[in-house]
Amino acid sequence: MEKIPRTMRAVVYRGANNLRLETVPVPRIGPDELLVRVAACGVCPTDIKKIQSGALPPPRIFGHETAGVIALAGERVRKFRVGERVALHHHVPCRDCHACRHRAFAQCAQYKRTGITAGFEPAGGGYAEYVRVMPFVFPGIVRIPSRNSFEEGAMLEPVNTVLKAINRLALLPGDHVLVTGQGPIGLLFTRLLSLQRMKVIASDLLPPRLRMARQYGAVSVVHGADKHFAVCSHSPRRRDVR
Repeated sequence: MEKIPRTMRAVVYRGANNLRLETVPVPRIGPDELLVRVAACGVCPTDIKKIQSGALPPPRIFGHETAGVIALAGERVRKFRVGERVALHHHVPCRDCHACRHRAFAQCAQYKRTGITAGFEPAGGGYAEYVRVMPFVFPGIVRIPSRNSFEEGAMLEPVNTVLKAINRLALLPGDHVLVTGQGPIGLLFTRLLSLQRMKVIASDLLPPRLRMARQYGAVSVVHGADKHFAVCSHSPRRRDVR
């Protein structure tokens, strides 16, 4: 069992556009909780917006696309053990309430709670060395296979978000799908839809992103400012960015 330090480094949000690298206490866990040593954490644009706008009161430790190693397990925890490599979800629905029965998981009262923290008001905590994981988000913990890296594990949360949206579309192989915007999430849509044999038409304002969309499986790409935006992959009028 690894020795748990008393303090750790964390990037602490102190207000709009104000992030500070600070030394803070390692979170203490309860008997039903886990302590995870962070190995990788993605940078979500949602967190960037919160930091830049100062939308939430400080202090907080953001970061919710998190993967790491279980460093400590509470005495009543049975499903997980120290040393396991895991990816985390900070929001998990109860799957039993009225909203969940409608599959409107984002409206679930439990889903609106944040179940991972590195201290202060729970905000994900992935921009710290350790996080405390509360039991109501345990169903969202996924063990990382040995063939996968921590960086790949940290992609679990955004990939899951995209897959949920795709599954709600009830598409059939061969359907044409327009994906507007080829940032990180847009490219995930393009790739995952292509893997399911959809014909993806990708749009963006940045040619490098359109080239990436091609690499990720888009059958056609179009610049968002093109007046001929109504494009079909088999149309002789399409204007692809090559």
